[in-house]
Amino acid sequence: MKNKSKFIGIAIWSMVHVTMLVLALCARPWNIDTSLYSILPTANSLKEVGDAEKKMGEQTMNQLNILVGHEDFQTACDAADWFDSTLKGDPRLESIRYMVSDGALEGTAEYTYHHRFSLLGDTYIQALASTAGAQFARDEALQRIYGAFSLSDLSHLEEDPYLLGAHAFERFTMHSPLLSNKLSLKEGRLVASDSTKTYIFWSAKIRPGEKGIAGEGHVLEQVNAAIDTLRERYPGISVAKSGVPFHSYESSKNAQKEITWISTISIILALALLIAIFRTFIPIASTLFSILMAVVSALAITWSAFGEIHMFTLVFGTSIIGISIDYAIHFFTDWKFANENHDGSEVRKRIFKGLILGFTTTELGYIALSVAPFPLLRQMALFSATGLASALCTTLFLFQAFPKAKAAHAGQATRFATSLSHMYDWYYRLRWPLKIALPALLCALAIPGLIRLNIQTDLHNLYTVSDSLKESEFLANKVIDFGMSGSYYIVKGASAEDVLQKEEVFVRKMEQGKKDSVFRNYLAMSYFVPSQKRQQEDFATIKQALQGDAADFLKSQQLGSDSLFQKSLDNFSAITPEDSFPSDWQSALQTLWLGKIDSAYYSAVFPLHVKDAAALPRLVDGCDGVYFVNKVPEISKSLTDISHILIILVAITNLLMFIIFIPVYNLKTAFKIIRIPVCAGIAVASIFGLAGIDFNFFAIAGVILTLGVGIDYSLFFREGSNHVGTTALAIALSAATTVLSFGTLSFSEFQPVHVFGLSIFIGTLTCFLLSPLTQERN
Repeated sequence: MKNKSKFIGIAIWSMVHVTMLVLALCARPWNIDTSLYSILPTANSLKEVGDAEKKMGEQTMNQLNILVGHEDFQTACDAADWFDSTLKGDPRLESIRYMVSDGALEGTAEYTYHHRFSLLGDTYIQALASTAGAQFARDEALQRIYGAFSLSDLSHLEEDPYLLGAHAFERFTMHSPLLSNKLSLKEGRLVASDSTKTYIFWSAKIRPGEKGIAGEGHVLEQVNAAIDTLRERYPGISVAKSGVPFHSYESSKNAQKEITWISTISIILALALLIAIFRTFIPIASTLFSILMAVVSALAITWSAFGEIHMFTLVFGTSIIGISIDYAIHFFTDWKFANENHDGSEVRKRIFKGLILGFTTTELGYIALSVAPFPLLRQMALFSATGLASALCTTLFLFQAFPKAKAAHAGQATRFATSLSHMYDWYYRLRWPLKIALPALLCALAIPGLIRLNIQTDLHNLYTVSDSLKESEFLANKVIDFGMSGSYYIVKGASAEDVLQKEEVFVRKMEQGKKDSVFRNYLAMSYFVPSQKRQQEDFATIKQALQGDAADFLKSQQLGSDSLFQKSLDNFSAITPEDSFPSDWQSALQTLWLGKIDSAYYSAVFPLHVKDAAALPRLVDGCDGVYFVNKVPEISKSLTDISHILIILVAITNLLMFIIFIPVYNLKTAFKIIRIPVCAGIAVASIFGLAGIDFNFFAIAGVILTLGVGIDYSLFFREGSNHVGTTALAIALSAATTVLSFGTLSFSEFQPVHVFGLSIFIGTLTCFLLSPLTQERN
């Protein structure tokens, strides 16, 4: 009957979990966030423009730049043509910039002609505003009409006798800040040269929605394959690639590869250990079932709450696997090896108190995570807390249906349990000297490490660029020399017009910065689309200077009447950020104009070729609605601030656990239990300090996980003091599986995973070695 009820219970439990997951997936589309960008919090100084900064960052992080170079220009052209044709039809790429066709130049010329009254620039307008403004415009026009090297289009002379359209076109081609000083137009291609080779420039954007990290079918697989084939087809060709996607792809690909083989080996070893100990399929299958149900419930609840799950949530969420394994191991070790040979319900009674207390204290740790001002931490906390609750319910309510196990033979597991029992007997007899020696040893080791401890999360230290990609980036920066840096400005306003007017005020300070050699140039939306107010003022200046002079000028040059010019003045209309722009502007303007986000409007301003980075923040002084962004140090500071908050939360959580244990046990026992995870946290911090490793966000996340593990070890030793051998075997198995599951991650070269794994390894080992001190015997 019990067997029948067991299978019915398992079936119902499985159906409930699967139904939860199906409903969650039906309610929201499947979406695993793999963007490395979204792991990062918004810097505290950027709360006002956090959404705009994130949107701008996502746009710039999709940009790919490729340089194809050869000593022979024609060979470089042929190779670049082949590369472009290979990738041109890929739907995952957009805004491909390669050939600058005559049609594209004609489109820019046509656009600047139609909007010439709005796009003349400060220098020309200031000259028109002078007393000799009309004469200045005449001289400029005559030089363009009769100059020996003039390339101006003369087909609109009656409508545009002063060739204002030609001036605007030249401003956006020959003098545009969009072009690097080293890029020039040759045979319809953007080219640059170094001392030996000529390079053809090719760029594109990865479409929004494409995966942020490496995976099967990733667009960068095709890009890298095309580069490899290009080098084979054209001997002597040089290819340089640049852009954030290449770094994200390479780092995530290496990390996935490492984590896959490390996890595979650790899981195989853990399963082999469990098989060797239990020598029966039931405990192992039941443990795997518990883990599966925990993961399903965690996915369902987190999916329903957030609408997506981040990749790093899944990495951290594997803590539920480690802890739910502990629950199952404790249950089945007692079930299999206890001398009393209990059935499932009797086993549950014996371990119930330890499980409940361990679960409660671990959940407190996850609740502490959810308090931190970091959305990803809240998602990680909910995922882990939900999965752990499911694992507990599986252990308590389903496993109790198991009948008594067959008597265990005196095999390796039994002998090992007996050896552990003898060892801990010795441990217990020496408990008073150990109580003095161990704290003294811990202090001796901890104090030097804690003194040297550096609580800091520096993004630069979390990612190491490969030599090949570093060389490629260096060559690309040397040849193209765009001058982009990690610093920029965001302008916020109540409307599009408000943003442009604020930007124009700020641009005056940028011009001064340019004169003071803070930077060489800058990119701003108002260069391409002045504010409505500015356009109207410029048009008034043009009209005042030229309207009365046009008839005489046209007559003197025998170019006809001024009727068409007067008509063009009457048809003036201002341009707006929502208008359609020439194709070669699109990519840049999408980055510069962020548009409406919620109830506000935003734009971005980029300094180019920065020479004095320390002066950049000062430029926003006195400029309303302008925010300086220096993402890497600001986010590093935010992560460091969050790390400090997490340390405080860990301390508060330990205090709450201590308070909970006092009425359950007594003050003395509560102290014995809580000192184990506290000592483990101190051990992790001190070893990081001695090793000179930053005690960063990921290390502290590992300490939080260790907190839950250490409490479980302490509680089970306290509750299992009268059957030390079985308890010691269960704890030894739990520690071994945890070390195999997480400690091996410390071998990863991907720094966040390496630090996370190292923290768990040190903390788990410390908890395992110290937890026998909590045992009390009758």
